[in-house]
Amino acid sequence: MPSLGYCIADNLETFQELFHAQRNCDFIIRELSPYGVRMAVLYIDGMASRTNIEDMVLRPLMRMRPFGSIAPAGRAQALMDMVLPTGTGELETDVMKVANFILDGNCAVLCDGSGEAVLAEMQGFVTRSVDQPLIENVTFGPHEAFNESIRTNLTLLHRTLRTPDLVTEMMEIGSTSKTKVAVVYLSGVANPDTVNEFKRRLSGVKVDKLLSIGQLQQLIEDRPGRLLPQILQTERPDRTASFLMDGMVAVVCDNSPYVLAAPATFLTFLHTPDDHALRWQYGSFIRVVRILGFFLSLLLPAVYNALLLFHQELLPTDLLTSILEGYTLVPLSVTLELVLMDFIFDLINEASLRMPGSMGSTLGIVGGLVLGQAAVSANLISPMLIIIVSVAGLGLFAVPSYPLSLALRIARLVLVIASTVAGFVGIALALCFFIGSSAALESFGTPYFAPLAPHMRHNGDLFLRLPERFQKKRPGMAHPLKTNAAPAPRGWDKKEGK
Repeated sequence: MPSLGYCIADNLETFQELFHAQRNCDFIIRELSPYGVRMAVLYIDGMASRTNIEDMVLRPLMRMRPFGSIAPAGRAQALMDMVLPTGTGELETDVMKVANFILDGNCAVLCDGSGEAVLAEMQGFVTRSVDQPLIENVTFGPHEAFNESIRTNLTLLHRTLRTPDLVTEMMEIGSTSKTKVAVVYLSGVANPDTVNEFKRRLSGVKVDKLLSIGQLQQLIEDRPGRLLPQILQTERPDRTASFLMDGMVAVVCDNSPYVLAAPATFLTFLHTPDDHALRWQYGSFIRVVRILGFFLSLLLPAVYNALLLFHQELLPTDLLTSILEGYTLVPLSVTLELVLMDFIFDLINEASLRMPGSMGSTLGIVGGLVLGQAAVSANLISPMLIIIVSVAGLGLFAVPSYPLSLALRIARLVLVIASTVAGFVGIALALCFFIGSSAALESFGTPYFAPLAPHMRHNGDLFLRLPERFQKKRPGMAHPLKTNAAPAPRGWDKKEGK
């Protein structure tokens, strides 16, 4: 990398060429000559705070005392020590490092006769304030979510985990975008092998641009071609802090309101912060409802299709008669009805997500009612099938992970097609394929169905959420260095201490 010279004219020419100053009106060079010493302040308008630069850089430079006997080579150090009131000032000689610092929304001060630039943090670009979660809503617990500023997101994590063991290692990805990415973990808890594997994969990502954390997830996960997600996305600082406490590693990406966490297992995608914020009886109940909703959404349409096509003898006579009466005037087959209604349901869901504000929820409710009632009245859809698709849709919405819910939609369609071909046998074969291919997955060295297969150390926090006094050990899925998380959760209770 080229280094700064001792002539400020040459240095300015270098930065003017690098930032295309003749065409780039956002790149600002403010030159001044206090006491005959030529200086220049470099920044990008809109990224750096103009007010802070005027108050903390330009005014102190114009009011500074003469350098006197200070040698030209030491002028930059003198500026940082005696003139500029910046808390994070540092010296830099590398041209590209200075340019990257300016691109982050800061400013650099060049001084004639010195081969060093004074770097001062002056970020002033507008960011979205900390708001409530949009997807991972909870009844109890903090109502704060990450935003698009990596600095704000790291601050939220530091505020949640007030420990010096919380380590942040910064990297840049993208030869053009130069997106900042932070690897976050708890030193002494996270396994060094997992941390090194994260850094190895991130440093091996060679792309021109990195614009979203979803793109990064696909570039570092073990099997991006598989249906199920292998790295968990979350927008909640408290949930990320819980993962870090368990020995997992988090990746925070600039310009993204989500954080990646791994190693992640299948059951991790079905848990929510509400499970621990509520009493264990309530948390276990809603978790069971959520898991049942997952399997209902996955299996109910396919089982209904198989029963009507191949296994009608398994249904009670009264129920079968009632269902068949609803099909007397319907011209479509059961499979075509299922596929059509499932497509309409997904279409309404997608349209409601893209509509602005409250119009989305209104569209979902009105569209579902009007289309469903109209289809039944026109004898295009059976009333029983409307119930089946509605229950399957409610189960889909109970899944807390949006990527997992998308995988569930695709798997449900595959099971419907399998049930059309071979009934229950087709469903069983398709499930065996899904389970077998998923069992072969790993998330940063951890089997996807751990701690069930293979068995690993875990708390009473899988399908049921047992009381907090039993949550004494860190789960073994992330292979943490420290396994004892809470030796005496209710140490005040003498009965439990015996």
